[in-house]
Amino acid sequence: MIWKSPETVFRNAIISDADFTSLAGHRVYPNIAPAEATLPFAIWRRSSVQREQTLGRPMGVPQVRLDLQIYAETYFTARKLADAARGILDGFTGTFDNTTVSLCRLDGEADGIAAIDGSEVPNAYLITQEYEILWQET
Repeated sequence: MIWKSPETVFRNAIISDADFTSLAGHRVYPNIAPAEATLPFAIWRRSSVQREQTLGRPMGVPQVRLDLQIYAETYFTARKLADAARGILDGFTGTFDNTTVSLCRLDGEADGIAAIDGSEVPNAYLITQEYEILWQET
């Protein structure tokens, strides 16, 4: 059995938005960006998943928590991308690749800085958004 993934719906929603792609293109990666990735870009990570059970069986509507991390050379660009992502994803419902997301909501957001390319000095602004997603698994 091939399992469905809300991450495909999540990424497709982001890269289908003109405001987001005008700044970052399609540079939205799972877990880690390639070494050749240029700023700005975003990565997502699945930080947890909960599957409710009924009478010993999964209900088929799990809740996943995805972190979207946005990296940019300036805080202004990072903020514009974060605002675009929030506009796309907070309250999002939709279907892509036969996977249905019934609810996506922004649960938290934090600013930071990051060192990339092995640098010891922070050279990118970072905004992390935490999303909670309900989707149809079966």
